[in-house]
Amino acid sequence: MGIQDIIIFTKDEEELVETLKHAIKDKYTSEYTLIEKHKEALRSLATSISLYPSLLDSQRLSNQKRTMESLLDTLCSRSIPDMILHIPTKAILGRAFTIAKINFFIMLWYIVRDRDEYASFLDTLLSCIASNVFMLTAEEVYTSIIEDDTLALNIRHNAAYLLARTWEHRLDYGVAEFAPILLNLWKARERLIPNFGTMMGFSELCMLSEHTSPLWLDFLQRDTITEDEVYAVEEFIFDLSFEEIVFVRDYLEKHNKITVSRDELPSILQKTHIPEYQGQDPRELYRSFRDRKINSRFRARSGLQGPKKTLEEYLMCFLLSSRSMVEY
Repeated sequence: MGIQDIIIFTKDEEELVETLKHAIKDKYTSEYTLIEKHKEALRSLATSISLYPSLLDSQRLSNQKRTMESLLDTLCSRSIPDMILHIPTKAILGRAFTIAKINFFIMLWYIVRDRDEYASFLDTLLSCIASNVFMLTAEEVYTSIIEDDTLALNIRHNAAYLLARTWEHRLDYGVAEFAPILLNLWKARERLIPNFGTMMGFSELCMLSEHTSPLWLDFLQRDTITEDEVYAVEEFIFDLSFEEIVFVRDYLEKHNKITVSRDELPSILQKTHIPEYQGQDPRELYRSFRDRKINSRFRARSGLQGPKKTLEEYLMCFLLSSRSMVEY
């Protein structure tokens, strides 16, 4: 792949960057220069990534042959502290590239956010940030599934396949190429501001489900859905931990209240604020996933009540358990 063929930005991202550069070039020269400098840094990083061999092709070094199949077997047979030393360099650099792109678009957002004449760029910039955050989060979902040796090997193997495909095509496609059901779910969650109310989540779940894949309804409506999976849905909807949800429900019962408002929650839970995605920093979704993942791992190790995986993991395990090497 030649340097002129390296895809740093999607078509929409490239159009946005060039339009913004043109808009500020004569008025804010230092910011224009900064954008050019960071764009060139991204190009250099992309060039470095493209020099590494394809993860999908067979390679031979001395008497050792590495194939796609051997890569998947390696990913599924190592614990995460050891696995990190077996991940291809191309994947490590690719993750850094995704983070660099997120930081690049955040820089653009800071440049225009307090200048009214560029207000029209804000929503598009947030959308670009979100798309790249989704890519990063999808990688985390796949990795979490792979490192869980309590899962069936075929599920972990399928997750490893999707992860390797993400690593390989990072410069060519967006996250929608590999996990549209996750993408749709996260986009729907971005639009949702929980009302809390009775803390049952019925209205929130209906609003969330309006904008997601039919596979999401298959997951929710199956006869075998577990209590922990339901708890994971509630955590995702409310962006509260299982323990916090239980605490609020107990509070309502103790005080003979039927509903609770968003304004009341911080004082009840002794928190400074309740996260709100809509119109805010898209990195909040990644933060939410990481928080839910950490909490679920602690419950699994400690044998505590509540979800032992995130909703995203439960959903992908459901899909990957009945399909082989298929992109969603």
